[in-house]
Amino acid sequence: MPVVSKTVEVAATPATIMSIVADFEAYPQWNEEVKGCWVLARYDDGRASQLRLDVQVQGMDGSYICAVYYPSPVEIYTVLQQGDMFSKQQQNFSVVGLGATSLLTVDLDVETKVIDDALGYLADNLKKRAEQLST
Repeated sequence: MPVVSKTVEVAATPATIMSIVADFEAYPQWNEEVKGCWVLARYDDGRASQLRLDVQVQGMDGSYICAVYYPSPVEIYTVLQQGDMFSKQQQNFSVVGLGATSLLTVDLDVETKVIDDALGYLADNLKKRAEQLST
């Protein structure tokens, strides 16, 4: 799956938006798919460096361990280390201040295990059938 990106204009400062993104344990308060989020490790400055998220997406439960990076004061980057449904998941939250408003961009690069497994199964079976019919 290619990287998908969404940018929205928000009536808030970059600092306010980044404080919401960095308050991982509060995610269940505003993201109904997140059932729980715990900080497993912190950097020396106290910011989260590793998270556990329990989610329910389209009726499927999953748990994820993610590393957290802070490339700049207006950017937070998470990388999947271990998870149930995804073989790869990277999210980047970045903000640009525009005075009274800010532009929030969320980039997502994800590969799901379910789709990968389904595609592999379909491709393998199609290959077998084509080879059977060709002989």
